[in-house]
Amino acid sequence: MDTKTKIILIVICVLLVLLIIGCIMRHFNKGNRKGRAAEKKVASTLKKLGKDDKIRIINNAFLPLYRKTVEIDHLVFGRFGVLVVETKGISGTVSGKGKKLTHKIGSVTHKLYNPQMQNKTHIDNVIHHLKKGGFEKTPVYGAVVFTDKDIKLETPDVGMTLDELKSYYENLSDAGCNQDVLYHYFQELEVKNPIKKFFHSFSKKDWD
Repeated sequence: MDTKTKIILIVICVLLVLLIIGCIMRHFNKGNRKGRAAEKKVASTLKKLGKDDKIRIINNAFLPLYRKTVEIDHLVFGRFGVLVVETKGISGTVSGKGKKLTHKIGSVTHKLYNPQMQNKTHIDNVIHHLKKGGFEKTPVYGAVVFTDKDIKLETPDVGMTLDELKSYYENLSDAGCNQDVLYHYFQELEVKNPIKKFFHSFSKKDWD
């Protein structure tokens, strides 16, 4: 093996090690831990709500978005159509309106991208794929769910609590959709390339 080849292999090994370290750090990041815990709560709630209706769910769905990807917390398929759910595990107070909201925790205040706008991008993406697949008449709904008990939403239309999600789900109308067909269609659409999924986390925009 010549020197040049050895150098290339060393560089590749170093990059792989850095990639692994990055994955580990991201996994144990406090914000990510809270986010994953919130998503588990919502996934569990949805599963219980739709048990009798035999709904199908894809959690953390990676779908194509032009040449990139979009990550959707929960895609729910039922006779009602498709429910696109964005989960937030934050506490504190959320107020304001428009693109940027005010998020206050104790004495610390910062800006929060409006999760309704975030979820609208997800909904538009789902509608686009439904049209491409010949399911343009399928109803699509959206829900932004805050799971922390200490959250205070001063702007009501920003999102809902877990209890409000239950009421919202119960009011979805039966549209005669086939949840199994929709579920398998989006399963086939999912981005499965682990490298693309990994780099997605480093190129997140407001809509993720």
